[in-house]
Amino acid sequence: MVGLLTPSDVFHLHPKIRWAAFSADGSVVFSEMRSGVESLTEESEDKAFMELGPLFMTSIAERLTPGGKAGRLESVIACFEKDCVMLVGVKGGHLAFSVDTVDAFSVFQDILPGLAKLREV
Repeated sequence: MVGLLTPSDVFHLHPKIRWAAFSADGSVVFSEMRSGVESLTEESEDKAFMELGPLFMTSIAERLTPGGKAGRLESVIACFEKDCVMLVGVKGGHLAFSVDTVDAFSVFQDILPGLAKLREV
């Protein structure tokens, strides 16, 4: 299942997604900028983050409700001055994508139905 997700699948969710990455079990499956978009980070930094960053960030967030009373963790969002990154669990791994901060929250709301479909597959 893991190999079936592609950067194109993620970029199709919304035209304002800048970067898409997917990792499973600490291995980076892909990490790619949208064509024609200038990266704010080095490719090596993106890949290094995807190796363990999603595991750490989601594990820490899940500690907010150790008994699960708040439900399953849907996403983790990290916002910077220029860019926001959303992490979601899909297909047995972690999907990350970034959007310009000014657009982030509206884009994240817009793509929720598409993310739900990715989780089903």
